[in-house]
Amino acid sequence: MKELSRKEREKQRRREAIIDAAEQIIGEHGFNSATMEEIAEKAELGKGTLYLHFKSKVSIYLAICERGSRLLNQEMGKVLTKDLNGLQMVEHIGQAYLNFIQLNPLYFNAFNYYESILDLDEYSNSPIVEKCEENASEAMTYIVRALQVGMQDGSIKDTIDPKELGLIIWAASKGVMHMAFMKNKVQYHKFVNDVEFSFESLVQNFIHVIGGGIEND
Repeated sequence: MKELSRKEREKQRRREAIIDAAEQIIGEHGFNSATMEEIAEKAELGKGTLYLHFKSKVSIYLAICERGSRLLNQEMGKVLTKDLNGLQMVEHIGQAYLNFIQLNPLYFNAFNYYESILDLDEYSNSPIVEKCEENASEAMTYIVRALQVGMQDGSIKDTIDPKELGLIIWAASKGVMHMAFMKNKVQYHKFVNDVEFSFESLVQNFIHVIGGGIEND
């Protein structure tokens, strides 16, 4: 890998400092209420310098999404290096994902925002969107690989194509996380608020249900 020049290293350092500052500001005030001025002040940069690195608040939020998805992939990727059967890999990947989201709700919100703008033409050729998509594909590769291992070692049923099964698990996990975060918010379904559950119990029961559903008898 080519070594970065001093100027390139400084540019990268400032970019990371801006993302750090944006995570704090958006985490405290929410994406809609956060301003570029607040982010620049938090990063101890002039507003003009901020705009040299990021043209808009959306571009910063996408950078947060890219960082979050990259960090999540690191946690999920570690599972594939462990001495586990396929079913255990799937369960551990699920646990890693759900734990990460619980600890980093800002990233989960950024993931959802990223998905909401994918069909907008103005972001179709964006390098940061392309990187986010690469990270999402990498995460799916980990899930599918764990399923393939399980089907090969006999711990997981082989009645469903592993790629299709991976999509099912991914979609279900996002739904569970969304419900967990929306609980007790007035704009969400009342029947959810009528059910007593903790984030931890929801996660463990979800993993148990998924594991039981794909486990080879």
